[in-house]
Amino acid sequence: MNTTKKYILLIIVLFGGLYGVFAQNENPVIAAIQKEVDRNKANLKEEGMESPFFISYTVLDMYTYYLSASLGSIDNYNENHLRRGVPRLLVGDYLRNNLKLSGGQNYYYRSAISLYENTPGIALAIWNDLDREYKTAIEQYKAKMAVIQQQTQTEEEKNLPDYEQVKPVNIILQPVPVNFDKAYWENYLRKASEVAKQYPDILSSNVSFHLRNVMSYTYNTEGSRYAVPVTFYQLIFTANTRANDGQELSHSLYTENATFEQMPDIDTYIKDCKTLMDNLLKLKNAPVIDEAYSGPVLFEGNAVERLFRQAFFYSNKLYAAPKLVQQNTNNYYYNDNNAPTQGNDFELMLNKKVVSRSLTIKSITGQEFYNGQRLNGYYPVDAEGVVPDKELTLIDNGILRNLLNGRTPTQKFQHSNGHVRFDFSNSGFRVIPGNILITCNQKYSDEELRKKLLEAAKEEDLEYAYIVRDIFLNLIYKVYVADGREELVRGAEVSDLGNLKAFKRILGASAKEQMYSFDATQATVIYPAAMLFEEIDINRIPNIDFKKPYIVPKPK
Repeated sequence: MNTTKKYILLIIVLFGGLYGVFAQNENPVIAAIQKEVDRNKANLKEEGMESPFFISYTVLDMYTYYLSASLGSIDNYNENHLRRGVPRLLVGDYLRNNLKLSGGQNYYYRSAISLYENTPGIALAIWNDLDREYKTAIEQYKAKMAVIQQQTQTEEEKNLPDYEQVKPVNIILQPVPVNFDKAYWENYLRKASEVAKQYPDILSSNVSFHLRNVMSYTYNTEGSRYAVPVTFYQLIFTANTRANDGQELSHSLYTENATFEQMPDIDTYIKDCKTLMDNLLKLKNAPVIDEAYSGPVLFEGNAVERLFRQAFFYSNKLYAAPKLVQQNTNNYYYNDNNAPTQGNDFELMLNKKVVSRSLTIKSITGQEFYNGQRLNGYYPVDAEGVVPDKELTLIDNGILRNLLNGRTPTQKFQHSNGHVRFDFSNSGFRVIPGNILITCNQKYSDEELRKKLLEAAKEEDLEYAYIVRDIFLNLIYKVYVADGREELVRGAEVSDLGNLKAFKRILGASAKEQMYSFDATQATVIYPAAMLFEEIDINRIPNIDFKKPYIVPKPK
């Protein structure tokens, strides 16, 4: 090759590379959003009112696939491609605007968006949404300001912004190609669901597969532009049976990951399904708990993660929640996080001891990997244009240090730490955990923990203690102090999972770690494989419904 051709080739390669970067940054969906949002910001104005000072618009481009099977046969299939727009529009200013009003705007799906790029359909939907949002925002802003004028506010309340202003980000990622192999998953579900034929006492069962591949495009008038892919694979195996006394027993196995490579192979999954059905049948033949219990309890496996999830996340304790302006004091509204409008009282415990000094809870949402394993809860930027920290300590050796927060400030948490995401289960934005790391500095082997459990029970003059291996399935075992034998009991439940008193008295935890991803939000929790509590209440499930036996036997 002569010198001239070499230079020509080099110019082509360089130009191609620059064009690729330019094309990536000039994403057609982002460009369409930006053009229409900017046009509306400049022209949206009602007489006597100012134009909106902030507009954000998100387009969610979603491909969804669903398959289900029972007893070796496919019984349902669906696939869909749709786009939905989610607007956010604020009037007033960052200090006072139409946010934080009870019963006010919730930012959910609005218009369906054209599936074709570079067409008037995208702009038309955005134009329609923003016109409606502006008119609603004006009415809410007027209502809110009227209520505020009748209230007495402290200086702190007067100076607390309704919305935090942040620096713009520019993160344009490419969509993740997902090759949905329908034949592969049909064969997978047939084999997995067929296993239930080996269990005649399982009355019904089902295996379903969900795949969601989403590209989220956002532009706001602060100058942020971000496009982020979100993929979600989920398998659900559900089985149910009935005890001889008529108690219905049902359980589901959720397997969720962000990539195909993380999903289990068929042999591993069949083994997991068999384990669930074996446990369900053991529970079917177990005796019903005969008395209430309060004493040491050892939690193992997923029961540890579910205990923490219920106590700290489903209860909203680790989510910052602003106080909302009440339009009607006779009503008790809830905000987008399903938290009371009077804020989160847990915030008042900032820098105080809330749990055992052996416990530390961190958000590591900004980390994509942990000990070489990919974390499903990772994302590069949240739904409000804030990049999450690689590490954020929430509870430090028992002391509350932080709460997960978005751009809506509270008195003690005035800056976003990047934890607002789109909740596909509820079709709206809310504060959601990403990656959570739970550690305990009192580490023991499994044998040592079991020994400590029996010693603690003996110290309390108890005949037995309890081991909980699954909270939702209620796999709860009596462990007798005299000989260490185990007895599965039925109809038992761990009481008051949201009460943190039990977390103040922890006797130790396993030195091993486990990882689990839960919910469509793709939160990942890393936690000790076992944890021993000094005092937990276990009681009989109230009002168990005992059904009469079937008249005709189950079909074969």
